[in-house]
Amino acid sequence: MRVLFVEGQDGDALRRLAHKFSHPYRLLYRKEQALYLLEVWAYEPEVETEALKLEGFRSWSFEMLEEGIKG
Repeated sequence: MRVLFVEGQDGDALRRLAHKFSHPYRLLYRKEQALYLLEVWAYEPEVETEALKLEGFRSWSFEMLEEGIKG
């Protein structure tokens, strides 16, 4: 599964991007830097294409290798 991360200072723009598609996501915020991070899972290529069009944002995509909980 691919995971996309998009970083920027405009939370509303990231919400609009996330709401355009039906993929699961999380929107994180770091108050100290006024920085938002959108995380989108199992997305279609169109999501990454739209993210790259956002000015003033950085994005990365990764292939998830493993997920788990230590018990």
